Amino acid sequence: MFKEENDMHNAKLLSTAREVLSGTRLILLAGGSSTERGSSLATRDALLPYLQRLCRSVDVVDPNDVDYLLRAVRQCDFVLNVVYGAGGEDGTMQGFLDILGVPYSGPSTLPSAIGMNKEIFVSLLRGLGYLVPHGCLVTALGDPRSWPCELQHSRVLVLKPIDEGNSLRIEMLAGQAAAAEAIARIDPTDRSRFRLEEFIHGPFGTIGIFQVGLELVIGDAILFDLPDGWRFYDHRLKRKLVDERATPRILHGPAAGRVRDDALRLYRELNCKGLVRFDFILNDGTPVYLEANTIPGLYPGSNAALSFQSEFSFEDLLILSTAAQITGRLKGDRWSREV
Repeated sequence: MFKEENDMHNAKLLSTAREVLSGTRLILLAGGSSTERGSSLATRDALLPYLQRLCRSVDVVDPNDVDYLLRAVRQCDFVLNVVYGAGGEDGTMQGFLDILGVPYSGPSTLPSAIGMNKEIFVSLLRGLGYLVPHGCLVTALGDPRSWPCELQHSRVLVLKPIDEGNSLRIEMLAGQAAAAEAIARIDPTDRSRFRLEEFIHGPFGTIGIFQVGLELVIGDAILFDLPDGWRFYDHRLKRKLVDERATPRILHGPAAGRVRDDALRLYRELNCKGLVRFDFILNDGTPVYLEANTIPGLYPGSNAALSFQSEFSFEDLLILSTAAQITGRLKGDRWSREV
């Protein structure tokens, strides 16, 4: 009986969502100038056939064409933003659209900026009581004795840019000497800032969440078992650029409950909207949080889609998570028990 009620509720919500999209003049914003431009364009290509079938009209816009962007956003009903990285995911585009009064997908300026900046994100979460990796900003070598004690005693260290996504430019380093060499190689003209942090052992995990009306819809916590020889879940595995594959599986039990509770609280505490994904490492059954993806990859087989796979097809997820941001007509009473 409960499954039948769920199915009927889903069908009603999706019917309303389809109706909303059918009257929507939508801009698909993709491309940009970050190192993730290629991933953004690949998402554009994957989404376009769905959106052209679902929406009243779809205009594909690259934010690099500023003149066209300004003209286009003044004539649309909604902007679906899949510009990953700097300029699209860090609050810049969100602030621009806020000034123009144009509705768009994903969180607003401040949550986007926090989610994009790994140093700010982990510092904020630590202050809120969540487990995150210990680390510090590094712009030059400095004295390793000034590093947090957790780094001084860690056999494996991670060097990552704080404002790039998709696991780009991450280095796994065997101890302080290797870390010192890597930091010394940072080009003084490199505009990125880097964070050095302890390596957290355990499988990589992710969970998706979005809002329908006043209710939060949360997916499964997904873990990824890595192929032999891989130490972390990097962009090559995520984008399936290599022959090896990471194997996803749903997390169950008390750890899954904790991840779900954390995701619900974080979504509210960061004042998120739209579809957001939280990434973590499951260390001895306890989640250690890495980052918030305020513009998660949204294409068939992506991590966000996997999190909701047991509940929605990819098309249904796209329809519901997008339409829920365009109108207040969607009511998600079914999920009130999980909030």
